[in-house]
Amino acid sequence: MENKWRKSSYTDSRIEFIPVGSDRLYDEFNRLSSCRVTSYTWGQFFQRDIQLLGDKLSWHDLACLHPIIEFSICVAPRWDCASECRVGLIFSDGHHWECERTFPQWNDSKWHRLTYHYKEYQQFPTSVTVQLSGKDRQFWAGYYGVKFAQTRLRLLFHIDENKTNQENETIIEAKVEDEPRQNPQPEDAPDNLPVDEYFTHQDSSTVYSSSNDTDSDDG
Repeated sequence: MENKWRKSSYTDSRIEFIPVGSDRLYDEFNRLSSCRVTSYTWGQFFQRDIQLLGDKLSWHDLACLHPIIEFSICVAPRWDCASECRVGLIFSDGHHWECERTFPQWNDSKWHRLTYHYKEYQQFPTSVTVQLSGKDRQFWAGYYGVKFAQTRLRLLFHIDENKTNQENETIIEAKVEDEPRQNPQPEDAPDNLPVDEYFTHQDSSTVYSSSNDTDSDDG
């Protein structure tokens, strides 16, 4: 789907094509994933009102199938700097989910996949707003904050006997890499997301303004 990520006007972030100070991350096709990395002030990114009802589904289909709405994202710290992040969802039916993680200095540099399954809705929500927030906790100049990658939103149609909402965290083990690390590394790049001037900044909490697989990928 179309990339509709936006950032707040005060967000300072970069794109790393190879994560610096963290394990490399690969997708399901064994491709190296780039990531968005934050700095020492809160970096906040969001997609507003992502539509969940695709062209191939009717309201009758949704009522009969009651699909699970799955959101997932990978987050990682640098090994040498303490950092923190918040991930939040707000659905059009009023349901909220928020997850916070903090990472100490001298950590293992691993990626963590955070997954949320929304099952306990009465009527299928039409849309969801996603927000990501991250920073380092040592106020180091540069880009030492939490990294975000592989954001995904999709509908699952398999039968699940557990009918309650679920939050899971998976620690991703580093791969044995084929390419030697001494090869030339690509430079990181500016994060040229459009700025949303109407977004309200708060230091102390996550702020919200307001995809058949329906996928929402970062980039």
